[in-house]
Amino acid sequence: MRTFTRAVKRRARKVAWLYELVRARRAKRQEEEYIFLRESQYRKTEALFSQPGWKSRASEQLQKCWKRRDPVKESPNQVRIFLAATDDLGGPRILSSFQRHFETIVFDLRRFRHMDPGGEAERAIEDIDTWRPRLHKELLGEFSRAHSARPVDLVFAYGSHLDFEPDTFKRIRASGVPVALLCLDDKHIFREKNYGYPNGQEPLIGSADVHITNSLECVRWYMAHGVAGYFMPQGIDPEMFKPVQITKDLDVSFIGQRYGGRGRLVDALRACGIRVACFGAGWETPSISDAEKVELYSRSRVNLGLGGTGLSNRITCIKGRDFEVPACGGLYLTTYNYELAPMFDIGKEILCYYNEIDCAEIIRYYLERPHQAAAIGQAARQRCLKDHTWEKRITGLVEWMGICEKQ
Repeated sequence: MRTFTRAVKRRARKVAWLYELVRARRAKRQEEEYIFLRESQYRKTEALFSQPGWKSRASEQLQKCWKRRDPVKESPNQVRIFLAATDDLGGPRILSSFQRHFETIVFDLRRFRHMDPGGEAERAIEDIDTWRPRLHKELLGEFSRAHSARPVDLVFAYGSHLDFEPDTFKRIRASGVPVALLCLDDKHIFREKNYGYPNGQEPLIGSADVHITNSLECVRWYMAHGVAGYFMPQGIDPEMFKPVQITKDLDVSFIGQRYGGRGRLVDALRACGIRVACFGAGWETPSISDAEKVELYSRSRVNLGLGGTGLSNRITCIKGRDFEVPACGGLYLTTYNYELAPMFDIGKEILCYYNEIDCAEIIRYYLERPHQAAAIGQAARQRCLKDHTWEKRITGLVEWMGICEKQ
């Protein structure tokens, strides 16, 4: 049945008007569910962000389920972290940053949940009954050996219920080690849906000590469930994402899968005569390496971002490219997102648009003003190095949890 449904979706994408009709209907359902979650969770938490603020309230919640172990580490590089994540599967590039700045034992999820080169999760879903039980057995075994060799201070995991079972984290926590679980797509996959396989974040609530999200709105959703939520947007590894000396031979580029409203925006820009090169599943160039991606950020006069969530253009979420492009010194133009806005000085470090019309106008404006574009890109890189590295993100987390002294 799943194979048949995927075939229908692929065929529908080839008929633009039919795909847009289906997308609009599904986007409306997604938006209705989001509004329900937003309003219902607000009634449970209300003044979460007023003084003393969400961090203080989340800290109180954290202390109810985990008691800090003494002594507190003097510096972040003394913190011993068991990292269950990967640099693949559409997730953040974090392994090198963890290993460079913390004492890290890596449990690489790539050994289990494989994906095709195009980024589709189809094979992972079809093989789920094989790799998922093995993942949990080996994760518990490797954690136990690492903790026995020398105490682990924190288990940091990236994923959803597709990857992890609640019982796995509960058994780790029984050893006294806290679990921090990161999800970067919980605005879209917060609730479990009837897909025929495990999914969502809601089934994992309470199995981790702290649930990390890149959305302030989702901090509220976790706190409404009586658990600690922590706001941590994506970061960058400055050794990976940095400017490349290369000719700017592309007017506009976009990197990411073609789905939702992405094709519509690109088609509209191309209809205006703007040359947009797209890379990722569903586009003319279906896949590129990390090295090619970094080069593209420097090759492009304008790097296009699309901030929609799932199939909706009206619900926005913070994306990895929101930091990757600026870290490479590229001019970045993306959907306006109120959660991203405090991260950069809009107009001086990144650019934002509201619709197809002003997106095209902003692109044309800066294609004719390369010196202004370069200045914005340089300012964006400095902001990333100062505020948006993974080292800074994780250091802030372990200090907030009381694992490490504040620097």
